Amino acid sequence: MGKPIYRVIVDFEYRNTPRSSYIKTKIKHDTIDTFALSKDKKEIYDHIKTRLLRKINKKEHEIDIKITNVFIKSQHGETNY
Repeated sequence: MGKPIYRVIVDFEYRNTPRSSYIKTKIKHDTIDTFALSKDKKEIYDHIKTRLLRKINKKEHEIDIKITNVFIKSQHGETNY
């Protein structure tokens, strides 16, 4: 029996870090609709971190990301492993 797959809508905010070479800007808000393998907020972040970075087109060391809201819509089956 595999792990359940959940459809989640994640609201997050991000800003440039002081270590980055970009000018520090205000906090920006965004939303992503994706699938995750857990209901736990920390595990969801670990699972979708690469999708968030790809969506905002930054590298991990350039920005700070904070998840503000996680809405778990429904379960969409299970994994095969």
